[in-house]
Amino acid sequence: MTALDEVSFPLPKAGITVRGRRSRDGSGLPVLCLHGILDNCAGFDPLAEYLTDADLIAIDLPGHGLSDPVPSVTCGYLDYAACVLELAHTQGWDRFRLIGHSLGGAVSSLVAGIHPDKVDRLVLIDAIGPLSADPAHAVSGIARYLDAYLRDDRHPVYRSRMHAVKTRVQLADILLDTAELLVERDLIEVPEGFSWRHDVRLNRGITPTLAEEQVLAFLGEITAPSLLVTAERTALVEPYYPARIDTVPKLRQVTLPGGHHLHIENAEAVAQEIAAFLVSG
Repeated sequence: MTALDEVSFPLPKAGITVRGRRSRDGSGLPVLCLHGILDNCAGFDPLAEYLTDADLIAIDLPGHGLSDPVPSVTCGYLDYAACVLELAHTQGWDRFRLIGHSLGGAVSSLVAGIHPDKVDRLVLIDAIGPLSADPAHAVSGIARYLDAYLRDDRHPVYRSRMHAVKTRVQLADILLDTAELLVERDLIEVPEGFSWRHDVRLNRGITPTLAEEQVLAFLGEITAPSLLVTAERTALVEPYYPARIDTVPKLRQVTLPGGHHLHIENAEAVAQEIAAFLVSG
């Protein structure tokens, strides 16, 4: 097993602390790993087994795993991007690399577009940019989100740990082993059984606020060499994705067997592509 140490990063401006794991023996530029929604940093443990030379820092995004939640009401993509940039600033990273899966890939895309001078390499795993807002449904979507916010939602309680794991499997195209890996850092014991640790707002998803033209503007600003690893059973099914892929100037795409969580379930093949990309000229 690759040695990973628990780490924490206070973010004074955001008013939160972000937590995660860091490889003990890696070197070179920091490689910040950002997971998908309702996942956590444990999702990068399988990749860490193969990327042993890299200085991997896998964090729980705010509101996930052991990290504090974002204090804002909306908890949007740009909130996460701001936290990532504050983390890099507090750590004194003039240049760093990003590996992002799903939500983490959306956030990584924004960060690389906002500060292209800081991102040396960008790896996107079955993601490129955030979901965009359809102007015809933007108002109703935000209204539904705020209505749910005012209802004071609570997490369900499960009779057993395995009941929670099986529920997680049903939420996405993942294997039982994958769910067990991700649940370990997200599950807490309560008097009636087990419940989730993550920010309850995440159960409603992330409400898109950027129009597609704005997303393309962010992607067009990316200057880092970029690798997009898509799954054969990809989640990138919306019609706007081909234009997004064409917009990133230095993007190479590779498709590998697996579903949306292929970095966990096909970790060796994904890691081989990433390792070769990170050392390429």
